[in-house]
Amino acid sequence: MSTASAFQAICKDALQVQGVFVSLYRREPYYGGPEEGGWWGEDIVLEESQRFSFEEDAQTAKERIEKLIEIMNTTAKKDWGEACRRECDWLDERGLDADFLPETNGPTRWFVRVENVRGDSESQGCRHYE
Repeated sequence: MSTASAFQAICKDALQVQGVFVSLYRREPYYGGPEEGGWWGEDIVLEESQRFSFEEDAQTAKERIEKLIEIMNTTAKKDWGEACRRECDWLDERGLDADFLPETNGPTRWFVRVENVRGDSESQGCRHYE
């Protein structure tokens, strides 16, 4: 018997490491196009992820992160609104119509999940009008 097969025979009954991930995601909106009065989509991007051995520890971390996310989302929406206002002021100063600038994508938003597979909620939105 080889060393490798002896090792595998001894380890075959070992418990698999269990655990869950706490994952922070970013919702990144985008303007898709002008069809039907305009349409938007969003990409969901994994920003950070941490493995926890116990789900109850992961849930505790998730609750703490959600408090932080609430502030992040409020700040992002405010910053986006201020950027839109600055663009409108810029247009007004030059006597230009709002159509002069491209459509805005919208504010970035974050959310957190406890998941068995790291990055399971990541996705890319459709890039064509349906």
